[in-house]
Amino acid sequence: MGTRINDMVEYQPVDGNNMGKVRQLNSVLFPVRYSGPFYRGLLLPGQFAQVAVYGNSTYVGTIACRKQALGFVTEPLAASRCNGNGSEMLEVYMMTLGVLAPYRRLGIGRQLLAHAIEFAAQDPKVHRVVLHVQIDNDDALRFYHKHGFSTQRMVERYYKNIDPPHAYLLEYRLK
Repeated sequence: MGTRINDMVEYQPVDGNNMGKVRQLNSVLFPVRYSGPFYRGLLLPGQFAQVAVYGNSTYVGTIACRKQALGFVTEPLAASRCNGNGSEMLEVYMMTLGVLAPYRRLGIGRQLLAHAIEFAAQDPKVHRVVLHVQIDNDDALRFYHKHGFSTQRMVERYYKNIDPPHAYLLEYRLK
């Protein structure tokens, strides 16, 4: 019986030691260029960031999420939401999720996504996971729909320097 691919993949939290590898992965995986504040933010409390390492040395995938006020993604000026008893209601915004092409369809993206949903579900204040997907990224849309996300709406001109600039807002409901 052969070794399964996920037996050879280690999922590590992003830290100062592997941040350079995360930067490299993001530059290859995404058309958006992320700046220093994005990467520094990954190390702050309330963030979830992981990297997938194949065979102990090959960095093949990454995910980055942050907790924010529920509705922030649709109403950026929303300071917070209350659920009636005064406690803040939150969402997890998935900023990035990507796996290098040769390692796709091996369950690595699914596992990174599962870890993020688990992170979100551990906090009773978190009600959903949300993200944006470029409207022509059919592979990503299929992936997220297959894993329980639903398309909420199209956001025109979401991206500033890529074409097409429009994105879909997707949601995974926890509650």
